[in-house]
Amino acid sequence: MQSLLQHAGIPFEFFDAIDGTASEQFLHSDKAAPKLTFKRKGYHLVPAEIACFASHYALWEKCVALNVPILILEDNIEFCSDLHSILDTLADYIDKYQFIKLSATHPNRYKAKTVISESHSIGVYRKGTCGTTAYIVSPKAAHKLLKNATIFIEPVDDYIEKTWRHGVTVYHIYPSVIERSQLATTIGSTRKQKQPVSFSQKMYIEGYRAYESVMRKLSAPS
Repeated sequence: MQSLLQHAGIPFEFFDAIDGTASEQFLHSDKAAPKLTFKRKGYHLVPAEIACFASHYALWEKCVALNVPILILEDNIEFCSDLHSILDTLADYIDKYQFIKLSATHPNRYKAKTVISESHSIGVYRKGTCGTTAYIVSPKAAHKLLKNATIFIEPVDDYIEKTWRHGVTVYHIYPSVIERSQLATTIGSTRKQKQPVSFSQKMYIEGYRAYESVMRKLSAPS
């Protein structure tokens, strides 16, 4: 990562992600809401997922404290194009769009909003694209994300996609300028733990899923 970013001429600093493996108690771990997560989702977040959410939460705090937009990157990425020139171009748009993903883990139907070059545009996907591989967040967006993340109910990438919860629309640059590499990550990849649920709870979970589907459609940018 150091070689990649230095070669691209992009100033950066490493952020030590919050470690959820050594102990169940770590920075922001008290924001986990296992009972509510299980009620709504039928699973429990593992400590690594809570720590991942906490790490992004801490970076949003830093964004607000610095009062400048920041680019957040995972540690196993590759550039698909000239990232330096793309970032220079996006500097003119971050105040307007506030939150821009540079990578789509699961791309789907896309609608362009603003053409920013001969090859790229800023727009929205019809459905969430998952992942937090690379994104730019403005202080305004970071403040909204923080304000509405008093508890961690789902993985952070799911939370980010839920505009109706925090009021931040997720925009994307298309095509993606960053993708995950085949290099191993030091962050970890342990995922949520599913458990058996009763019939009545399963019905509640399905009802809540339907509610979120409606809210996603209502909050989608036109």
